[in-house]
Amino acid sequence: MAFYLNENLITWCSQKQKTVALSSCESELMAATAAAKQALWLRNLISEITKEKPKAVTLFVDNNSAIALMKNPVFHGRSKHIDIKYHFIRECREGQIIVKRVCTEEQKADALTKALPAGKLSVMRHLLGVRDLSVC
Repeated sequence: MAFYLNENLITWCSQKQKTVALSSCESELMAATAAAKQALWLRNLISEITKEKPKAVTLFVDNNSAIALMKNPVFHGRSKHIDIKYHFIRECREGQIIVKRVCTEEQKADALTKALPAGKLSVMRHLLGVRDLSVC
């Protein structure tokens, strides 16, 4: 997870999921739920500090199946095993969370969750706004 405010990285987190996922869709849904909870907390904190009305949080996801599951409240036979707590995003989407598709090559948080080759890591580091200080 990587959180930005006005295009500036303000916090990030990377942790191992505690539950075994049976598909990449389920894994992405679990990660998106954790990110949404953290993002809403940050949103409310910023709103308290600035005294401004909270704005919607944009959640970027690179898995089409996970996005479909987040947006569609219809029961799916292939997803019936997914714990109800991971449907949190469905419950708070109205005006609080906007789910957008991002291509995998531009998913900034992947730099925190996957082992990447040097070239790809350099690109991801640039996308995150992190510089290599050893070059300076």
